[in-house]
Amino acid sequence: MKKAIVVLLIIFLTVFILTACDSPTDELASEPEKKIEDVITPEDKEDGELIDETEDREQDKLAETENDRDNLASENIEDDRSDRDSSVVMEDQQIAYLSPFTGQPIEEIKRERAIMASIENTQPARPQSGLEDADIVYEFLVEGGITRFLALYWGKIPDKIGPVRSVRPYLIRTSQDYHALLLHAGASPAGFALLQQENVLHLDQIYNGSYYWRSSDRKAPHNLYTGGDIVKPYLRNITGQKYTSRFNFQNVSLINPAQIKANIIRINYWGDNRLLYKYNEDRNIYLRYYSKYNIPHMTDTGGRLKTRNIIVQYVKTKVIDEQGRLEMELEGRNKALVFKDGIVISGYWEKNNDEWARYYNETGNEIELNPGKTWIEVVPLSCRVEYEE
Repeated sequence: MKKAIVVLLIIFLTVFILTACDSPTDELASEPEKKIEDVITPEDKEDGELIDETEDREQDKLAETENDRDNLASENIEDDRSDRDSSVVMEDQQIAYLSPFTGQPIEEIKRERAIMASIENTQPARPQSGLEDADIVYEFLVEGGITRFLALYWGKIPDKIGPVRSVRPYLIRTSQDYHALLLHAGASPAGFALLQQENVLHLDQIYNGSYYWRSSDRKAPHNLYTGGDIVKPYLRNITGQKYTSRFNFQNVSLINPAQIKANIIRINYWGDNRLLYKYNEDRNIYLRYYSKYNIPHMTDTGGRLKTRNIIVQYVKTKVIDEQGRLEMELEGRNKALVFKDGIVISGYWEKNNDEWARYYNETGNEIELNPGKTWIEVVPLSCRVEYEE
């Protein structure tokens, strides 16, 4: 009897245990299965951090990201398509933007103003600082047979530019063509009048001395400098400026055997003020000299001044006062010479209204320049320019 009771008790306990394991309580049965996203906090979702995602979800997210990048790239291209300098799409789908002033790749499109500095070019002022970093350099004749540079910088501004000197109306007009911030130290009487009459964006050292300094290694007035460190804060407070391409840049240099070779270029500004450029075929650059003594034009860091393109722009010039100050006709049309790739192209320049001058060959097609730096030599109609192979 006892043995039967023990057997029945064992059977009862076995059935009870099995029933408990197979039948969950109401609380457990009502709880839904948890998913990965259910255990992510709201902060995690905002950061886009998903933990232990399945492969399918990762592929979906990657596809969405790639589509966003493609759409962004398309928007950037469309936004800048009106700019001749906007961008080129590389094989790996990365976008390379081009500088509007050099035609060379830059990291991003900038919306900041260019600056243009009036830089002295007399013997006590040499070697100058910052000319080698300028995208474009104008050279103008001023009174006394000397010349003055107007150097343009955009994006990359060197820490030292100078020596900075006064401006003339034709330097001011040129800076206006670029909507640039003009840096200078004083002006001629006609220059001061122009600055007062028109809305010229400029920082005159006479009234804005904090943007300039004088070095101790030279005598005044050949020791006044400015630079990017002290000018850029001012630029950031100015409304941005969008630039289109300054020149018609070529993709590849194609030399026509029939074109006139010009490996040596002599520009006789006035009296003893004569320039010499020599073409270096291996590097496709022009090196600058002072031709009276065949002295290389050096930078203050010991480098050579060089350029990819040289434009000689002839303008009507006349003396307007007893001090020999000049007036130049920068609008309209007149002849020009363009030197690149060791050749010379004869043609003309033309400028109307507020546009900058464009340069054309004799058949009326705009001349293509090499990507890189350009020097523009603005000379009187009587200036003798010689070149040879």
